Amino acid sequence: MVAEFVVCILWIFGIHGANVVSGVMQPIWLAAMSQNAEALKAGKALPNVVTQQFFDNFVHMGGSGATLGLAFMIAFVAKSAEFKTLGKLVIGPALFNINEPIVFGLPIVMNYRIAVPFILAPLVNVTTTYIAMSTGLVAKTVGVMVPWTTPPIISGYLATMHISGAVLQIVNIVLDGAIYYFFFKALDRDKVKEEKTFAAKEAAGETVEA
Repeated sequence: MVAEFVVCILWIFGIHGANVVSGVMQPIWLAAMSQNAEALKAGKALPNVVTQQFFDNFVHMGGSGATLGLAFMIAFVAKSAEFKTLGKLVIGPALFNINEPIVFGLPIVMNYRIAVPFILAPLVNVTTTYIAMSTGLVAKTVGVMVPWTTPPIISGYLATMHISGAVLQIVNIVLDGAIYYFFFKALDRDKVKEEKTFAAKEAAGETVEA
């Protein structure tokens, strides 16, 4: 939880939080992944819940901040012309967990209005995934090094070798979308008002600033 919180806080200030934190935590998570792989090979119970795949495939869906649900809203729910255009650019990369177009295009960097869900969504993913795997509702990651760019649902199945991994990803994406929804809709409403004001002034022949 602390590691994920630091990732999000750094991103909000324009620093690549995942790269910074992984420099410290990745050796621990990769070691846990290796232990799970060895246990699977030996036919023993998998010992670790938190591994590299835990974060890559179940927490960072859509990228840091768990922004896949947000990307879908920008692409298919937005009413402002600017966000509709942005949606065409972000949805493709987001499916492969690349979200720089959102982070710098929405933007999320230095934007206090979207900071809360950007922090909250991945922390919720950490919580739901840990509870689901530690209680046995969802299979643990088996130690397969699934690339972080693998699209969700596919990656959930490959990381756990079980359909429950894919189902958990769907649940997390829905939860993330619900967390982002009201914050994004507020941004979208304000953007629509700005565009209407801009268009009205332009039609009246007034000088407008871009």
